[in-house]
Amino acid sequence: AGHGLDWQSRAVQSFDDEVTRLAALASSLESPRLLCGYSLGARLALGLLVRQPCLFDAALLIGLHPGLPDQAARTERRNADASRARQLRQDGLETFVSAWEELPLFASQRDLPRQASAEQRSIRLDHVAGGLARSLEVLGLADMPSYRASVAAIDVPITLMTGALDPKFSEIARALAEENAHVDNVVVEGAGHNVVLEAPAAVAAAMNRMAKRVGR
Repeated sequence: AGHGLDWQSRAVQSFDDEVTRLAALASSLESPRLLCGYSLGARLALGLLVRQPCLFDAALLIGLHPGLPDQAARTERRNADASRARQLRQDGLETFVSAWEELPLFASQRDLPRQASAEQRSIRLDHVAGGLARSLEVLGLADMPSYRASVAAIDVPITLMTGALDPKFSEIARALAEENAHVDNVVVEGAGHNVVLEAPAAVAAAMNRMAKRVGR
């Protein structure tokens, strides 16, 4: 969400608006409905599970953050995202991507094979600067409701997946799994935050298990 040209003209003014839009799309799908998301996608997926759990039969959420706990944290994150949005608009996509790739969160990606790194960079550079900036402003972590307290009430089978080299998000997933018997916590050895990129076979295996679980 938010990485393409159409995002700049889309009538979405808030995180909740995007959840509403996605829920309308999901409601037209045939069962079983398997929900998968990474990072921002995982946050939006959690919004869908909180809002309309009946739409889904199972979910795989990778690198999930359930929302910031207080206003001070929101203000700090909003300022950081605003700075990144300005950088995108002023300096362009390539400069932003180069800075993004140097974030400590993605340090483990430096050990990827050269071809995998080049392909991922090409994907990032295929995004639209204006769309990314707008996404940071509307779908950023600061503008997402905190769903932490809502996770315990979700009765849809959920797998939370993180990389072992990403201790912050692994601890978040562990804590959430302790609050709900429907939530499984899977930690992938040798992977960092972006398990989709760093351990795609583990993601595929989890998706296959999820599909078998709901009888697809």
